[in-house]
Amino acid sequence: MSVFDRSYRRYTGDLKGRWSRIWAIATSTFRVQFSGKKIIFLLILCNLPVISFTLMITFMTIFSPAMVTSFILEIFGTVDVAMYTVINFTFNPGLIFLPIVFICALNAGTIANDKKHNSLALYMAKPIERIDYITGKAISIYMVSSFVTLIPWLVFMIAFTLLMGISGAQFTDTLWVYLSTAASALIVILFLGSIVLMFSAMSSQSVLAGILSIMILFLPSLITGVIASVPGLNVDWLNYFSISALLTAAIHVIFGLPDFDTFSDFGFFESNIRGSIAIIVVLGIIVTTILLTINQLYKEEIH
Repeated sequence: MSVFDRSYRRYTGDLKGRWSRIWAIATSTFRVQFSGKKIIFLLILCNLPVISFTLMITFMTIFSPAMVTSFILEIFGTVDVAMYTVINFTFNPGLIFLPIVFICALNAGTIANDKKHNSLALYMAKPIERIDYITGKAISIYMVSSFVTLIPWLVFMIAFTLLMGISGAQFTDTLWVYLSTAASALIVILFLGSIVLMFSAMSSQSVLAGILSIMILFLPSLITGVIASVPGLNVDWLNYFSISALLTAAIHVIFGLPDFDTFSDFGFFESNIRGSIAIIVVLGIIVTTILLTINQLYKEEIH
């Protein structure tokens, strides 16, 4: 009898449910993604727009409370305008590079590293199916992506809401803005995360997967921005190829049209493409990338 058989004990107990296995994969992957020391610097860098807005409001409240009402509230107006401003500023064609870098840099190795170190075979040797593995990895990516969308946006909303002193009569409107913010963040998280997940499944090198994800997500916005700057060209349809334009138009539909006062003349808050079509395009890309990811892993040779 082999010496290895002496320490081997076949497990005969009950296995946990499918969702317990999926959650175990998601949480373990999430811990690995947030284990590096550089994560704090990258997280602060990619959240600079929201951090700047939040700190500005906080410091003005502490050191110059008299200026808050006359300056901050007159500029932003209501909470829906304030939140819509922050979200659109985050996905400005120039600044969208920051959240894309964060999501791609942290998540590019989600599946690629498992393939590189042959951990994928170890996963598949356990009593889990490929769909469990993919779902767990996708959840971990969506959790990481929330650190540049949902979490900082809600922190800003809480600070702004406390500053305004929302009364009971305004609670319903404020709650609707919270739900709209969460829905906007969910679309962004699913959109960016699913694309990164697909490229991570298609490569065994996390660096290559990250570079390809950044190029696919950022270059269309850059190219369409350059083409649109040419005077005399009607290129609104090109914005359907721009990530920033698609996300802005989709969020515009979710929020509706906030009641702008000071910024009513700024085209920054208006989309030049139809938001309903933008949402269909975004959802189509999400579904397509997830299906491609599943198909890619089902083609993997596990030895």
